[in-house]
Amino acid sequence: MRVSRTCTEIREGNDEQRQRVRPLEEFRFVPAYVLLGDPGAGKSTAFEMECESLGEKACLVPARDFRTFGPQNRPEWRGKTLFIDGLDEVRAGSSDARTPFDEIRARLDELGKPCFRLSCREADWFGATDRKHLEYVSPDSAVTVLRLDPLTYENITSILNARPDIVDARDFIFEARERDVAGFLENPQTLKLLAEVVGAGGEWPASRKELFEEACARMVREQNEEHRAAKALSNPPEPAQLLDAAGRLCAVQLISGVAGWTLHGEENDEYPELDR
Repeated sequence: MRVSRTCTEIREGNDEQRQRVRPLEEFRFVPAYVLLGDPGAGKSTAFEMECESLGEKACLVPARDFRTFGPQNRPEWRGKTLFIDGLDEVRAGSSDARTPFDEIRARLDELGKPCFRLSCREADWFGATDRKHLEYVSPDSAVTVLRLDPLTYENITSILNARPDIVDARDFIFEARERDVAGFLENPQTLKLLAEVVGAGGEWPASRKELFEEACARMVREQNEEHRAAKALSNPPEPAQLLDAAGRLCAVQLISGVAGWTLHGEENDEYPELDR
């Protein structure tokens, strides 16, 4: 089940809260943009839909293939709007995150700076630094950065209605809200996990704690095959360790009142670096 999505533009130096939520399709003819989102947010699906809407004028290509194969052997890339999916996937397996990014820029330069779209997990996007370097290979020397918005109520209802194991979508949404796990509804991947927890019988776990723990246990497992392969080479932490670390971060966030954390770029009082 695929649904139309909205996004919010991230502009440098502006209050992000003031930016208007807009359908992704409104950016269909922007020369170059980056689409950011959490794991499982639906970036790849959104790219598939947008690429199909442009027909023969567009080409969808995994970032791994784009950095691996030379443009001279891929005539289907020329003269097209390129949807390059998964910058985060190629960065995940690299000792230097700049290398795969620069290889993608080199390919775009070889192709004569075509119109392009690039997707990336937000945690793997280096903000203003990445934007600046991408502008060198943009057709108009500008890059729009978009954040994929959470699923709307209509999106959630449509997705649940398409599942044979969910009898009543509205009742499912009501029960999730009553059990304080409504946040799981807003991401396609966690929505799917939540629906799987409830199962075909429509029976919710007996307590909120049980439901939350089961949903978190499923969510902490890496769903993306490329990320799983990259992490397998680096002795990744066990799911229990990840859950413990997430719990500590949530506790610190609640106590301190910060909005979140920064992994790349400059920190501030609202978004301190993790080592603080």
